[in-house]
Amino acid sequence: MKKTLTLISAIAFLFTSCDKDKAIATDMTINFTHTVDASELMTNSMIYTNEAGENYDIQTLKYLISDITLHSENGSSLLLDEVHFIDISDESTFSLTYNEVPNNNYTSISFDMGLDTAKNISNKYVNDDFHTTMFWPEPNGGGYHYMKLEGAYNNDSTFYNTHTGGTMGADYSFNHVENISLTVDNDLGDVSVNINMEINNWYNSPNQIEFSSYGMGIMMNMMMQMNIQMNGITDVFSVTVDN
Repeated sequence: MKKTLTLISAIAFLFTSCDKDKAIATDMTINFTHTVDASELMTNSMIYTNEAGENYDIQTLKYLISDITLHSENGSSLLLDEVHFIDISDESTFSLTYNEVPNNNYTSISFDMGLDTAKNISNKYVNDDFHTTMFWPEPNGGGYHYMKLEGAYNNDSTFYNTHTGGTMGADYSFNHVENISLTVDNDLGDVSVNINMEINNWYNSPNQIEFSSYGMGIMMNMMMQMNIQMNGITDVFSVTVDN
């Protein structure tokens, strides 16, 4: 009987030790969030004011984020997603998950707002959900919209359409790099990375942009595309890590 108990104890210890030593896979969820003046976005309510003093609401926000990549201390990189489409009317687009992130010391994350010239080609993503919605007209250069940000301003019958993309073939996408401190090891568990868009900053700095200055759209307005790109580079996006 004593020998039997000893054997059972040994087996139990062996399994406990194996469980303790078993590596925990780290899954990373990228969350896309949206704020106006640091408050969570509320749609279809004319409660926002841009730097030019125009009251406005947000009715539509659709955009493409591409080449989401983790960069490590040793110089290696990990592509998390090639192209991700976000639509504020569809909560299923608000996040993506990369399973089993390799152990490493990650020091930054980068992504492109929109599509660079290698990706921004007409019909390249014909099988993706965003193809029809984000297609950019051929006479204006073809490819895809980077973003459709739409709503009303000053009153319910005056509208703005902030449509960004490769106007006349020029590339107005941009890369955003954010320093992070994330060490993935066998004990970390799951991680959330939050990429926030501060919507009002598209119109504020360094270029103050008035809706009334471009009316219904900017698709052929290369100067306005450039101004909005510069604003986007300045302070539209921020990143936080939860683990």
